[in-house]
Amino acid sequence: MPVPTVTVEAAFGIINPGDFVVGTSLVGGADVITSGFNTITSSAELVTIRRGRWSQVTDVIDAGDMTVQVLNLDRKFDPTYSLSPYYGRVRPGVGIRVRATAPTFSAKSLMTGQADELGFEYDVSGRSVTIFRGTDALGQLGAAEFDAWTNSAVTVPTKLLAICSRSEVAFPTTKTSFGAGVEALQSDSVSWGSNVLNYMQQIAQSEIGYLWADADNMLTFRNRTVPGTVASSATFGTGGIVYQTIAAKYGEFLFSRVGVDREGGTLQTVQVSNLTTWQAANGSPRTLKLTNLLLASDAQSLALANYLLTQYSSPTWQVSEVGVELAPLSNADMNTMLGLDIGSVVTVNFTPNDIAPQISQKCLVQGVQHEIVPGSHRMTLSLIAAPAALFVVGTSLVGGTDVVGF
Repeated sequence: MPVPTVTVEAAFGIINPGDFVVGTSLVGGADVITSGFNTITSSAELVTIRRGRWSQVTDVIDAGDMTVQVLNLDRKFDPTYSLSPYYGRVRPGVGIRVRATAPTFSAKSLMTGQADELGFEYDVSGRSVTIFRGTDALGQLGAAEFDAWTNSAVTVPTKLLAICSRSEVAFPTTKTSFGAGVEALQSDSVSWGSNVLNYMQQIAQSEIGYLWADADNMLTFRNRTVPGTVASSATFGTGGIVYQTIAAKYGEFLFSRVGVDREGGTLQTVQVSNLTTWQAANGSPRTLKLTNLLLASDAQSLALANYLLTQYSSPTWQVSEVGVELAPLSNADMNTMLGLDIGSVVTVNFTPNDIAPQISQKCLVQGVQHEIVPGSHRMTLSLIAAPAALFVVGTSLVGGTDVVGF
């Protein structure tokens, strides 16, 4: 099977053939309002994309990275060449969009963002390339700073929306998708010059939520119980998509003690009931500590510490990565792969060394990587365990909203 058709576009803002212009019409064609993006696919020879998180669940999700390398033999992508059709438009800050299409299916976004840096490489043979290095909405927010202000005592999504509406941030609320929060947060003072992304990540981490930019650069928040969407599900291994590589971790999320502290509060710590027994089985004590959270009460800090200890006091064998080469896949499986994003729920069936029994795990996608060169399109997914039901009947999280997970 052929690899997916990849389309690379740069927002040079030049009218494309067929774009709608007021007072004109394209005879026999499809008039469309220009998006501002211009296709540069024919010049592209390498695309790498890495988005999401590749570490433990209590870490924040960092900004996505994108590298697009294009041939520049005719200096078309040279900002100093006045005869280039893109003269004056090849610059830092230009929008970059990468999409891919499986045969017979519609295009799926792989990453949308902006180029923060342009690099130029020249070889004595005459070969030259331009390299667009870009990031997504998280990276853009990471370059912004606050004026001094106070954010009210509300839930996570309301706090995040208040940030987007600030004049010094000016992030369009039409490009946000914030799900419900599960914790009440405190009112807090934001200092002048503090980093916008760091503060947004602090808010999301206060309830171990997920804050990321999706493939269309939609700034997205989901709470820890329902971060995923089953609609984007896939199965790997037996009865599903064939993978080339698989990796697992055992004991990465293993702690005997958890401490949770909030701003203005008192550190709340919990420990396994019998540390001696735990050490005999798992070795030296391990502590997970979360500080500077914005929870509204110490009772919430204690409840969160207990939740994390329950989750991570016993070692877990967990599938952590799956690597798939798209070229050998059927059109349908290729389309499924291209539709997976951070928050997707997948099932992995794996029989180590083909020695039964088979291991089957339901996983949450927390990171997506694309490596695209002519003739090859490889995707690697970073995985963690999909959330189980967070609450047990008869229990309640103080200060939170009781909800059931998957």
